[in-house]
This record gives sequence, structure tokens and C-alpha cells, in this order.
Amino acid sequence: MKKMILSIAIALGSIGLISTPAMARETRSGAMSHRPTVEMRGHNHGPRVEKRSVRHMVPSVRPSVRPSVRPVSRPIGMRLSARPAGIVLNFGGVNYIYDNGIFYSTLNRGYEVIRPHVGMIVPSLPVGHTVIIRNNIRHFAHNGILYRPMRRGTSIVYRVEGFI
Repeated sequence: MKKMILSIAIALGSIGLISTPAMARETRSGAMSHRPTVEMRGHNHGPRVEKRSVRHMVPSVRPSVRPSVRPVSRPIGMRLSARPAGIVLNFGGVNYIYDNGIFYSTLNRGYEVIRPHVGMIVPSLPVGHTVIIRNNIRHFAHNGILYRPMRRGTSIVYRVEGFI
């Protein structure tokens, strides 16, 4: 009978339901611990056994750009009630919003898609632009707007040169 109880206790201890003195491990400080050790597979691979829940399955790196890779085309004159995503550009003392090749101006507590002014400078080209060589100078075109790269400090920005 004692052998059967001992074998059940060892079996339960091996699956972690109870802890027996035989299952205790010595820690670095010399104290006894009843927790099982975790085997490491290498310095870059982490523990061999991980407990994960569904929310931890989400990738840790989030894209900095919008999920949609295709550029959104909005007709000039279209009005929006909510503020569009994008950055604020100041041109001639007036603030405009630039979002992936689309320019907005404020209008009566709303926003309207406008045609940009020649000379406006944007920090990045819109997704889906094309390269055009004009007078041996590289230009970029998107949605009928012609951009020219120029150096500003240590970075490259793009100036609205005209329209196609």
C-alpha cells in the first residue's frame, strides 16, 4: 500500500500537481526550490517551453505606415468632416495637411482636398509615384503632380514643381 501511495505521489509530482522532497532542486544560493528548471536552447533562442496566450501572438513590430499600400485618390474639392491623417505643412503662413500625395486645407470646421501650390515642400514621396526625366533632371510624378528632389540639411525633401 505504501508503495502505491508513493508511486502516485511521484507521478503527481512529476506532472507538477504536488511537490515532493525528491523533486526539489537546489538553487544557486543553496536554497531548495520546488519549481522545475527551464532548459535554455541557446543565448538567442529563449526558453524551450513558453506559455503564450492569444494576445501575445500579435507581432511585436507594428508597421509605421498605414496597412493599405495602394494610394488613396480623392478628387479636388472633396470635403471631409474629420481631420485626415497626415502631417501639417506651412506654406505662405497657411497650414495645410499632406497625406500620401493628397493636400488638404481647412474649410469651415472641415477639410477640403486642394491642388497644391507650386513651391510646397513635402518630406516624402507618395506611394505609387513614377520617375520622369525632364531636362536631364529626375522628377517624380503622382496623381498629376510633379515633384523634384532637393537637399535640405542632411535629408532629401521634395518640392512641388508643377502639374502634368
